[in-house]
Amino acid sequence: MTAAWFVAATELSEVGHEAREVAWERTPLGPPETWPMSLRHTVEMCWSTRFPVMLVWGPDLTLIYNDGYRDILGEVKHRAGALGAPAAEVWAELWDQVGPLFDQVLQTGEPTWTEDMVLDFDRSGFVEEGVFTFSYSPLKDDDGNIAGLLDISAETTQQVRAARRLAILDELHVATGAHVESVEALGTAVVKVLDPSVDVARAAFYVRADSRLDLLTETSACARPDVERDLVSDAVRTGQSGVSGATVVTPLHGGRQGVVGVLVLEASPRMPLDDEYRRFLSVVGATVGSGLRNTLAQREVVAVLRERANRLEREAARERATSLALQQAVLSTPPEPDHLRLAVRYQPAADDLKIGGDWYDAFVTRDGATVLVIGDVVGHDLYAAVTMSQIRGLVRAIAYDHDGTPADVLRRVDDAVQGLSLGVDALSTVIVARIEQASDEHEVRTLRWSSAGHPPPVVVRADGGVEMLWRRNDLPLGLGSGRPRTDHTIEITPGDTFMLYTDGLVEQRQAALPERLEELTHALAGSHERDLEHLADAVLARMVPTAADDDIAIVAVRAGAEHGAPDVASAPADDDVQVECRLDAEMASVATARHWVRERAVERGAPAGTLAALELATSELVTNAVRHAVSTRAVALRFRGEGETIRVEVRDRDTAGPQPRSGRAGLPGGHGLHIVERVSRAWGWHPVAGGGKVVWATFGW
Repeated sequence: MTAAWFVAATELSEVGHEAREVAWERTPLGPPETWPMSLRHTVEMCWSTRFPVMLVWGPDLTLIYNDGYRDILGEVKHRAGALGAPAAEVWAELWDQVGPLFDQVLQTGEPTWTEDMVLDFDRSGFVEEGVFTFSYSPLKDDDGNIAGLLDISAETTQQVRAARRLAILDELHVATGAHVESVEALGTAVVKVLDPSVDVARAAFYVRADSRLDLLTETSACARPDVERDLVSDAVRTGQSGVSGATVVTPLHGGRQGVVGVLVLEASPRMPLDDEYRRFLSVVGATVGSGLRNTLAQREVVAVLRERANRLEREAARERATSLALQQAVLSTPPEPDHLRLAVRYQPAADDLKIGGDWYDAFVTRDGATVLVIGDVVGHDLYAAVTMSQIRGLVRAIAYDHDGTPADVLRRVDDAVQGLSLGVDALSTVIVARIEQASDEHEVRTLRWSSAGHPPPVVVRADGGVEMLWRRNDLPLGLGSGRPRTDHTIEITPGDTFMLYTDGLVEQRQAALPERLEELTHALAGSHERDLEHLADAVLARMVPTAADDDIAIVAVRAGAEHGAPDVASAPADDDVQVECRLDAEMASVATARHWVRERAVERGAPAGTLAALELATSELVTNAVRHAVSTRAVALRFRGEGETIRVEVRDRDTAGPQPRSGRAGLPGGHGLHIVERVSRAWGWHPVAGGGKVVWATFGW
């Protein structure tokens, strides 16, 4: 082969280099130097792009393709001499499906468009499923006659599989949540969901009856019943999942009852049995196991719940709507005053998705001062939330329009509480802090605060020193006006951090308050090296690593600009591991997120049960961000590990908080946060400075 144009056209392509060795003179196309200009231009385009492109030319539809298309074709066909061969021979097993499309283009001259077409073909030594979106376009020779066809393709196999598998998990969540009558009812529902799935070649559900295991239901007969029986027996004996070839066996635990069932899943021979496929089957088993545990726990109370459901539904709906409205109103994004950085956090009590009496606030007053407020109304219910909203509004309005000290603000609020007859329900602890405006980031500022019965503030100096600001603590609001209130003053220099918090951060049933306050100072020691957002997260993770007994609110401010703040992806401290992965806001990112989080967790030695829960929760959190955060173009996934605790965070630019709701059979989504709550130790969310929010969940073993 000596054609100069052909040498130039193939220079940048691996397949092009191999094309130089093809005996083109033995094909209907003849040697390249005889090819018409129209074919030459198309071939040059084919080998100059990395996007998958294939073309056929001449009466035998002789095949030419580039590097990108070789991955679609597969090494088996490529090494067998597909380059320069007739298309009908190369795609013999698919010709009944794609051949008519070729004929349509060649005869009519009109292009085709095919989206997510499923094709079964041999490209890796076995017949496997592939999904493709492609377009066939006519190619004309130098005389204007149709002489060939151009194929521009994109393989969508992974995206289609990911969406399909997520839909199966969604259906399993609904099925396991809806069938609480018995283990048998749940098993029948699970197998019914898995029966039509192309991702599960066979599913079988065994239930324990006395001392034996009986096959309850299956999607098809087992090809190796003796082998399966042995695997099932081993799962019951060890209580551990097992894998044999393409078969995954998951024991289903019933708490004190031990193993009460076994789920057997067999992978499809039409898909590569890779790690991701095995993980999917393991997650299916974990999902069913979680549903079974809930079934056994709920069987004893389901009758009572049914009797109460109708009566409580309307009341609960009104309370949820009101709580959500109040939450959206009070959890505002903090301002961005000159030369100050602010961070806020709100974490609801673990046993309640509603807001209570805790709140934070931060705003700039009419005269340019920055005001921080933290407060806690006695109680944790809808009434406490309503009262909290009233007190917050009074503090905000008076402090904004009044240039007096924080003690003056609290005195006026006390007067308003009495004058408006808010009564003893308005009993609350509050701190109001005021930071004077500064002309530049290097100026020392005066910070004044007054405390109405609230836990003491804490300051982290720029050199890392921590000081608990023990000062006179005046009476809480709501005990009567006219009582004296005191201002306290400190100076904050650039790099100093001043933090307010509610008692949920430091109060625990099993520990004395002085010990917890001392632990807080230890948690903040050295935190001057963290940026303010990381500091707030680290304090929450250290002080409340598991489910919280009470709501927690935090507001923190740092003076001066943050120079040299550590990058999100590289901010380890002590044994803390913290990394971040940025994802496009599309459903295809969900599988990437699960795989990425699992790898991080495996590196930390997380056991199989934690891995399954972690993957499931990550899938739901990222799916929610992609589906509902309409203003988001990208999603930030953050992984944190410390000891035997893992925290996963998903950040997007949408400001609306997550809204847990019950899913409905046949519809995707709607119950993801309930799943996260079920499989994690704790979860929550908070807005972030500059817009957006973070939704997080913690896990441990």
